[in-house]
Amino acid sequence: MKNAILYILPIIAMLAASCNDDEYYRYGDFRYDMVTYMGHDETLGGDAYINYPTGDNSAVTLIDPQSAASTSSAGLETGSRLLLNYIIDSRNSDGSLNVTARSYTKAITDSLRYIPNLSSMAMDSISLNSIWRTGRYINLYCRVKYTYAARQIALVADYSTLHNDTVHCYLMHNMLGVQAYFWRRCYMSFDINSVWNLQSCKTVRIHLNDVTYPDRKYYDFTKTN
Repeated sequence: MKNAILYILPIIAMLAASCNDDEYYRYGDFRYDMVTYMGHDETLGGDAYINYPTGDNSAVTLIDPQSAASTSSAGLETGSRLLLNYIIDSRNSDGSLNVTARSYTKAITDSLRYIPNLSSMAMDSISLNSIWRTGRYINLYCRVKYTYAARQIALVADYSTLHNDTVHCYLMHNMLGVQAYFWRRCYMSFDINSVWNLQSCKTVRIHLNDVTYPDRKYYDFTKTN
């Protein structure tokens, strides 16, 4: 037994020494923000993005002079919403930021819509991770059931509440009856400026069919001024 203990102790010591020799790796100071892609701007000298901070703070222009191949903007339309992973390199005198874009994930991008009959609107379920407002946009990070076919997703306003203090909006999600296989990550971003800027509007209420928080039927976003 004594020999066994003596045999084990050097192994433990070697493992401890090995852990102490591990080199600390720094990943860098990077951010994730939901931004609007504004295209390649020769005047600014690179790809441009608009970042609307949480709430009603002023928008900030992000400029990526490198436009790295790993984050190529090929195939992106101006106005597309993206979850952008980037590093801030420097700040310009006009308040814009020079950045290095590391990667991005496309978000479903649309403006607020109106349909005549809400009772016929499909609201297939989602699994919500988070919902937040940045400037004129309502953003969602969620999971949806994956299918091999197209589906319909839109944020729809109840026209009868359009001029009320609280405007009711619903996440229309129609899988069109296609078989689902598994849950898949999804980002969405909807421009609600058409109702947010109404003087009568004090709150925008977003109704969801959410399996993560089934008792939470809606989320309110209220003006602060």
